[in-house]
Amino acid sequence: MTKMKDLAEQHILESASRLRHIDELMEQARTASLKAAMPAQTETLLLQIESDRNKLAGELDALQRMPIAEGSDVVKRSEGLKGLLESVGLQLEQALGAVFQADKSR
Repeated sequence: MTKMKDLAEQHILESASRLRHIDELMEQARTASLKAAMPAQTETLLLQIESDRNKLAGELDALQRMPIAEGSDVVKRSEGLKGLLESVGLQLEQALGAVFQADKSR
């Protein structure tokens, strides 16, 4: 059971790190949007990413409060959450890349 607990804790820590990274990227997006007008499609995408981020942050909070003794359920949920946060982070990085690229070409 210790390995399951360790694995769940590792996933939760990695998820928290990914969430912090997403928050840093969102701050960059806010700064970029203040400097230059973004296409409406990009703004819509950023709003959706922020909504997804908030839902996943709630899921992470719930996982952190769950007793890890529940075993594999916590491991599976934490692993899934880690993957979802990674996906949201990648979407955000791509959106910001497009914003910064458009800003450079002006």
